[in-house]
Amino acid sequence: MPRYGLATLNHSPLHGLPTRWEAHLDAAVAAGFDAIAPDVFWLRALDAEGVALPRLAEALEARGLACMEVAGLAIGDPEPTRIEADENLRYAAALGAEFVNTRFVSEIDAGAIEHLRVLASRFAEHGTRLALEFSRGTKLRGVAHGRELAEALAEHGVGVTLDTWHFCLSPEGPDWAALEALPLAALANVQLSDGVPYAEGRFVQATMHERRLPGEGGFDLARCARILGGKGFDGAIVVEVLNAELRNESLEVFARRAAESARVAFDDRLRE
Repeated sequence: MPRYGLATLNHSPLHGLPTRWEAHLDAAVAAGFDAIAPDVFWLRALDAEGVALPRLAEALEARGLACMEVAGLAIGDPEPTRIEADENLRYAAALGAEFVNTRFVSEIDAGAIEHLRVLASRFAEHGTRLALEFSRGTKLRGVAHGRELAEALAEHGVGVTLDTWHFCLSPEGPDWAALEALPLAALANVQLSDGVPYAEGRFVQATMHERRLPGEGGFDLARCARILGGKGFDGAIVVEVLNAELRNESLEVFARRAAESARVAFDDRLRE
């Protein structure tokens, strides 16, 4: 059975909202999620509130929730990258994170790849894999490019994240051939949402505020699921629906709708 994690980012302090961290965990449990995927803004706010990481880890364990992914790490200039890497490593180690979402925000040259290798090795010591996210907002632009890096660093568990938002709304259109060709070993996890095309120049606004629940947009999620199912994928799916209107719903209602729509859109088709 695939495992589903609820991303905290839609109801995160990034958007000026309180953490309400215990209610967030309770909502995830009530909706049937297997895990949460906390964002760094949420985790930083807990730090500021004096909520120690061991307390959060105990709360997760008490509710039967795993930490599926910490979002995340930006690889760019050396000093900011070092600070973020140390921060993400602290979170991942304390919470037993399965993945840390990782984005390249500067050019991917030989030095950047070596930096990724070192970071991946550090995280692997704690059982955490780096999941590479491609998008038009990063220097990693697609499945094929991500595969190259994942295969070069396979010994450290680096993999590609299939974010359905970025995949289906790629400027060149979804690269189905690259997804078909992607080996299962090079796939880290899935970030699941739906959506519709947006106007040029609205990438940030649309990405942060206009994603839709699975099944409520125009993405061919059924095709994504069938391709992944054909590879034998049975892993981690982060439901990451970033939507300003849904932000007005209670955590409980949002989590329930996210879980129900994700399972309807993906579960059965993974087995076709």
